[in-house]
Amino acid sequence: MFMPTAEEKKRLLRGTIPRARKLGVDDTLRGWSWSSPPLLSPYEVPLGLSEVANAYCASGRAIYARRVLGAEPEPNEKMLLGGALHAALRDWTVHAKKILYNCGAGNPEEAMREIRGFPEPDLPEARVLVRYEADAIEFRLREALSQFPRIKTDALVAQVLPVTLGQMLDGAFLGLSRHLSTDLLNLGEPCILNIIFNDQKRDFHPLTLAGYALVLEAVYEFPVDVGVTVYANLEDDRLHIEREFTVLGDELRMEFIEIRDEKQRMVADELDPGPCEGCEEWCSK
Repeated sequence: MFMPTAEEKKRLLRGTIPRARKLGVDDTLRGWSWSSPPLLSPYEVPLGLSEVANAYCASGRAIYARRVLGAEPEPNEKMLLGGALHAALRDWTVHAKKILYNCGAGNPEEAMREIRGFPEPDLPEARVLVRYEADAIEFRLREALSQFPRIKTDALVAQVLPVTLGQMLDGAFLGLSRHLSTDLLNLGEPCILNIIFNDQKRDFHPLTLAGYALVLEAVYEFPVDVGVTVYANLEDDRLHIEREFTVLGDELRMEFIEIRDEKQRMVADELDPGPCEGCEEWCSK
């Protein structure tokens, strides 16, 4: 799911990454400049990154209700499904990596038998997801072994599963929560990965990529210029995947910081923005 197709990889390597390098990023908008404006947080309100980046509640009152009024939202059906699918994907990825390390590069047939022996999830959508990933890794495994017949085990795992799911990050440098978690894809350089299940494209989705790029730069002090949003929609036992690559430039980074400041001020000064159209009951009280 997270690995780009050959055509997407070509567009990424020949288009998106060179464009990102050409545009560049102002050093004041790199995460390692967290101690100076505009990245320096003016409020001591450590919001979660999703609270800053997401705009499912257009007015932001969901944050006010939760942070100021102490209201606790009930997770809706889409949130529960997304959480279950992310958990299934993480568990399967750990399982597959363990098997590959145990079997080594010299025994791909046994590795695939054991990888396909992953316990079948109860959720139908998760079963579709796991079957897709098993088919995908078998193709990548055979491709890697045919291209690099002398490849060693560790390099093979990095070649077929170059992903870290649930990377923990401390967002305190940017005035965010100290307990952030993101997914990373290594395509020669680190790439922020945001997997979204059963949702349409929304204008604010790239803000999540920009936010995590800033946090990674603040923590590890290496540049992150590109992110990818994976839209995974499951319907009638079929998985449809669309990947959208984003250049994490100045404008997107500044928009994230401005929204962070605005939402932190709303909480710090207890400014009620009022409910938005279609606001859920817990939020509009």
